[in-house]
Amino acid sequence: MIGIIFVLHGRKNKLSVANFSGIEAATKHLTLPYEIGLLEGEHQTLEMAIQSLLSRQVSEIIFLPVLLFPATHANEDLPKRAQKALNKQVPYQILPTLGTTHAVEKFLLQQVTSVKDSRAEVLLIAHGTPHYQEPFKQLAQIASKLERQLGRRVYPADYYGEHPYLPILEKHSEPMIIQRLFLTEGYLARKIKNNIIEHRGAQDILLPTMQDSAALVSAILERLTPYI
Repeated sequence: MIGIIFVLHGRKNKLSVANFSGIEAATKHLTLPYEIGLLEGEHQTLEMAIQSLLSRQVSEIIFLPVLLFPATHANEDLPKRAQKALNKQVPYQILPTLGTTHAVEKFLLQQVTSVKDSRAEVLLIAHGTPHYQEPFKQLAQIASKLERQLGRRVYPADYYGEHPYLPILEKHSEPMIIQRLFLTEGYLARKIKNNIIEHRGAQDILLPTMQDSAALVSAILERLTPYI
């Protein structure tokens, strides 16, 4: 019997339940046992989730990172901690992150086209990282595809890393449609929103993140298609 672990970012100082409802909605389509494991914090940890499934005699564990892009958490923390906690007791597999799913692509298209009477250019802002190239490469591919679908410019940018969003805004005095491509309306997403309003006032259209969205449920189910 296969077990599924939904791996979330979590928070160091408290139990974060952001997107738990989305996971619960997705699991209604599952018949396999599952757990939620958090990478940060002391509650509902990844190791607790692994031990829970092992106690239920699963023969394999599938880890689904409920993260958008493959950076340090997905590439380093998750595999190292999974390998250590499992200690070769059962085989395991780590699925790709969610950013490249059709569900995320559809979400972005719907978000932008929901802005009526606007042909403003679009700015996609992701978390970013200075340590890996792949996250921005994926973001740029998403932006390029969205640009073709919309017929207008879509700029990919990050908060961290080599592709900051503020220089793009500085070159655009006109209003923009800004999509913060985050899974939660957390500290960093709010900080970006506040920074933009502080620098530019309320002229831009700031779209909501993916937190607890139907698109998140769809992205999760898309990755889990072989197990449903």
